[in-house]
Amino acid sequence: MKYLLPVLMLAPLFASGCHNSCQQICNTMKKYADECGVEVQNSELSACFERQAGKASRDNRSVCREFGDMDSIQQEWSCADVEEYWQVDAPEDDGSSE
Repeated sequence: MKYLLPVLMLAPLFASGCHNSCQQICNTMKKYADECGVEVQNSELSACFERQAGKASRDNRSVCREFGDMDSIQQEWSCADVEEYWQVDAPEDDGSSE
């Protein structure tokens, strides 16, 4: 039992290791979306993971590690950009409801 607390504290580190550095951006983008008040569906997050899966080149992974942190993303993306990114598959408004 005395080892349970340290194991629980390290669990997020091990869980985050399941994704490559480019897939980790999906998690960061979701956190940013939460801060912006943009709802991200689990299916959208899963689709992001799938888009970033596979064997990325060493250069691509390096870019993801370098620019995939929250500060870098917030400098490059507005909340409107984040909303548009996560709503890629949402149907467009054709204006007929006016």
